[in-house]
Amino acid sequence: MQAFQERSVGFGRMTGRAVLDYQISPDNLVYASYSRGYKSGGINPPLSVGSVNDIFKPETVDAFEIGSKNRFGALQLNLSAFYYRYKDLQLSRITARTSVNDNIDANIYGLEAEAIMAPARNLLVNLSASYLKTKVVGDQFFVDTRDVSAGRSDTVIIKDITLGSNCAVTGANAAAANAFVNTINGGVGLRPATPIPGTNTTGAFSICGVLAQQAAAVGSAFGGIRVSSGIERNVRGNQLPQAPEFKWSAGIQYTLEAGDVSIVPRFDINYTGESYGTIFNGNINRIQGFAVMNAQIQLNGRDERWFLRGYIQNIANNNATTGLYVTDQSSGLFTNIFTLEPRRYGVMAGFKF
Repeated sequence: MQAFQERSVGFGRMTGRAVLDYQISPDNLVYASYSRGYKSGGINPPLSVGSVNDIFKPETVDAFEIGSKNRFGALQLNLSAFYYRYKDLQLSRITARTSVNDNIDANIYGLEAEAIMAPARNLLVNLSASYLKTKVVGDQFFVDTRDVSAGRSDTVIIKDITLGSNCAVTGANAAAANAFVNTINGGVGLRPATPIPGTNTTGAFSICGVLAQQAAAVGSAFGGIRVSSGIERNVRGNQLPQAPEFKWSAGIQYTLEAGDVSIVPRFDINYTGESYGTIFNGNINRIQGFAVMNAQIQLNGRDERWFLRGYIQNIANNNATTGLYVTDQSSGLFTNIFTLEPRRYGVMAGFKF
């Protein structure tokens, strides 16, 4: 009978929301709000390689917002500023071909503006823009699977020939780490460590389990050797993944009246700024900004009891990357990307009864 494991956890938090608003005039309102949000924690799956926390903690956020809602004649203008303080924000990663969760603390703040204008009869224009700043707060240490040596020259990166995973052999200096790996590899008929192009470290094929056993037995003879899943890096101050700093959108439509029916052509453009796909940031994880254009034309029946709409989405057929994640070391650390849906067009009809 195959062994199995039973684990259980329990979490609980108090949540709520409070809002204070003041009506300056019939067309102008200001408000302030505070809310406490909560997302339950859970259990990470067991791993065959490496290590992970048995559980991941619940995520909480203290959200503060101030803003105003205004109408100035033909202009409707809404403004807001926000500050979110996350405790134990949950981030997912892939390790040993398994999705696991970690916790970090982070602050998010930004501004949002939204305007709807009617500069002429039957003409409607909408504009929106946002600025978002995200930052990891406090010392938060994680292993970057793309670089388990964290750029250190006193570490040899090992590709495990039995499991396909990576590990790091660290010594008092580069010579000690390389001498240890070369000695153990030589004893089992494997090649010595060799420089990795573009880095200041070396790498070798070996067996991480054997190296760990030998480090415990004879590592002191090489000045102290440590074998680990990688050197942790401090991501303090880094931006959160999938959090573009700038976003904006604009749209325009015009209503053509023809007796009991109306024709409404409309055009929209949306822009999403640069972001990062992982918490480690860096150019290799950068997601470039992209724009999407959409258009439609709608025929409305009498009293808008029915409509017929033709539309085209992603007019330019932009295939920009919208998100990414890095796979496991045993899968070759390739990057999965998410892209915009291709250009689509079609017709829709609707009726009111």
